[in-house]
Amino acid sequence: MLVKDLMSWPVMTVYDNATVGEALDILHRKNIRHLPVVDLNQALVGVVSETDLLKVFPRGKELSVFETNLLARTPVSKIIGKNPIYVYSNVIVEEAALIMRTNRIGCLPVLDENQRLVGLLSKNDIIDAFIASLGLGEGGTRITLLYKKKWGFLSELISFADKRNVCIDNIVTFGAELVLKIKGKADEFVNDLQKAGYHITDVSYIEPPPKAQAE
Repeated sequence: MLVKDLMSWPVMTVYDNATVGEALDILHRKNIRHLPVVDLNQALVGVVSETDLLKVFPRGKELSVFETNLLARTPVSKIIGKNPIYVYSNVIVEEAALIMRTNRIGCLPVLDENQRLVGLLSKNDIIDAFIASLGLGEGGTRITLLYKKKWGFLSELISFADKRNVCIDNIVTFGAELVLKIKGKADEFVNDLQKAGYHITDVSYIEPPPKAQAE
């Protein structure tokens, strides 16, 4: 999965000469957490969050007239760091997640090959990708077993399931463990796996999400 498949777009932005107060109002009105900052040429300058803005424009705090006027006139360019961290739209999601984790940031502006801002990737988007990779949005059985990293292990496991007409929706590895997501109940298949010598460490049934009611 690439970043362009997961990012949010179109993106709400703010110019670097906009004030702190204006940026904070946009965040509140649009109910968003991050706001990319661009210059008059639409080039990315940085990203501000509500947390960043509240450090210099605290809501709920009694400010003097001087402080209110000063902060209301302060451009966001004064509080954003230089050299913003970004990612290209054709980068794989895993690489983007690693960049966010390494730099301890909650989102990444997404640029295309022409350096134009085309999207925004957040931690919630990464979580959505993780949920999708495990098939947790649908009901079924989640089987965790020890993963023997040897030639033919996966092909043998898939062949084992195919011979029993068992459909594997998702396969994910976590170090020494491998997780299978199977449609529906899988008690018989779990028993067959154990009899065949597979070391199962956990079996969990995931209830299917409730169907949306028609209006």
